[in-house]
Amino acid sequence: MLNQFNIDTNRDLLVPDFACYQMNLMGPVNAAIAAGEVDEDFETLPSWAKFAANPIKSKGFFTRTLEAMFLGQGGHDELNVDLQTEDYKSQRVSMMFMPANTRNDVLELIGTIAQETLPGFEVIVLCGTVKHNGRKITNRLAERAVKEVVEQGKPTLIIAAQMAQRSFSIPEITELYLAYDRGENGATIQKMSRTLTPGDMNKVGRIFSLSFDPNRDDKFDAMVVETALNHKKRNASKSLQEAMRDVLRTVDIFKCTEDGSIKVEVDDYLALALERKGVSRVLGKIVNINLLTSDAISALANGNSDYFRNQKQERAESGKTRNSSNNKDKGVKRDLSTQKEIAKAREVITTIIENLDIIILGTGNKVLSDAMSVVEQDLEMRECIEEEFGVAAETVAYLFQNNIIKQDWVELLYDNA
Repeated sequence: MLNQFNIDTNRDLLVPDFACYQMNLMGPVNAAIAAGEVDEDFETLPSWAKFAANPIKSKGFFTRTLEAMFLGQGGHDELNVDLQTEDYKSQRVSMMFMPANTRNDVLELIGTIAQETLPGFEVIVLCGTVKHNGRKITNRLAERAVKEVVEQGKPTLIIAAQMAQRSFSIPEITELYLAYDRGENGATIQKMSRTLTPGDMNKVGRIFSLSFDPNRDDKFDAMVVETALNHKKRNASKSLQEAMRDVLRTVDIFKCTEDGSIKVEVDDYLALALERKGVSRVLGKIVNINLLTSDAISALANGNSDYFRNQKQERAESGKTRNSSNNKDKGVKRDLSTQKEIAKAREVITTIIENLDIIILGTGNKVLSDAMSVVEQDLEMRECIEEEFGVAAETVAYLFQNNIIKQDWVELLYDNA
């Protein structure tokens, strides 16, 4: 039936191009420290979480950052958006996402600071305690409220935390700023999409990751890895590393410098992502935790290695290669304590993925099952795994055997090892 319809290529042309920019915030941080504008805690280890906890204590850093990005002031050319994009706009519509756990009253305060810093802008804060035309802004009202502000024709900065991540389409948004340290993969990708609502045919959606440590900033890694995994599903003959290269060839990623933006080459980006373990952290975040029973999650979270030793013994006695109880529990209500255990279990799995080189390089074997066979025969290796991972070798073997940690991921991480 679908072959009776013609493809409208003009609709494809309306899909915006997009570009990603890595911005290093240490310039305004160091300037604020030198001027005594931040507290000692922020000075020691700056982070967006600390800023969101008490914006007043780090107000100097934030105002310097806004002035550099939108006004080109302060001598921090590496943050001057007009310089980095080579696209000056007198009437820009930008959106900034703060940490997801930012309280509404704090978000309002951040908006007030932004408005004082950028008097020529209209700053609109999206949270349930802010009113627009006499009504509190809700997710349902957010899009309409912003459109009414944008129609005024002034430069606009939209500030949000959890609101407007989805079902929020403003074609005029051309810049998105990710002002948080790390986030859940799916949520970050949804936020990136806010700048990809079709506008005119020449629209470019630009996404800026505002980072205190670009060497550990994995927000773009999440988008690349997720897309590569989907690409590999449709192209089974490709390795995951080949799929990532294919994806990176379609995405422009830039590093911001004082002389302007520099495009990061495909192999350079992949090498850096693997070196900073950004890919490992992303893989840890997307682990299908539902493949584990609630008992296995609890054992993993609480370091109960005996559980996994018993599972191994049961498999050996029954002659099975996989525990039939590995399907997710049906109808289990995940209360707060369960959610905490899931988060802890995911941390343990991520630590194992980040340090797989101990097993892969230590045994000289990139096939997980073969590597663990070597480990089982080597007491020193078993002790090393327990010391480095904080779990017994049987726990690691269980995660491999039940496809929680996948062979494909090993090929991605260690193809060039």
